[in-house]
Amino acid sequence: MAAVAAALPVAVLGARYPGRLSAVVERASYVGFAVPGLVIALALVFFGIRFLTPLYQTLVLLVAAYAMVFVPTALGAVRATLLQVDPKLEEVARSLGRRPWQVFATVTLPLVWPGVMSGAGMVFLLTMKELPITLILSPPGFDTLATSVWSSISEAFFGQAAVKSLLLIAASALSVAMILRREGELQP
Repeated sequence: MAAVAAALPVAVLGARYPGRLSAVVERASYVGFAVPGLVIALALVFFGIRFLTPLYQTLVLLVAAYAMVFVPTALGAVRATLLQVDPKLEEVARSLGRRPWQVFATVTLPLVWPGVMSGAGMVFLLTMKELPITLILSPPGFDTLATSVWSSISEAFFGQAAVKSLLLIAASALSVAMILRREGELQP
């Protein structure tokens, strides 16, 4: 949800207010996707130890890392949906006396909600299988399916790793099925 929340204002800025500033902001958001997750995790370890010691090895820092890496994934889905919404609908709502935040909450957001949910589903899918960031930044005792599979394999418990891998595959398949089903509902 953090990645989608961070992507939403960038998508609105890029789609509704095109220009040099919006292009720079949008392009800057793709840096997290271009840089390996390992590099981002190590940078956040340094930042957490140096400046935000209370946040080091907490879920806050882990979620921040996931958001940095996966904002572009959410941004693509949200921006594509937002570009399909006619800006005249928002203008009509403003001409009827609605404030900009009211227009966004009552007109824009319901229309882009399928894109928001699609972006959230894709981010969930990618986050679920992310290993380097999770291994480096997760709090002690925090396990995900990916870290659990890695741990089982590193200890040569291949049978346990196989079961956990099947769970990961099933969860991934369910996520993809939900995204595709939602996409099928949107097709005319």
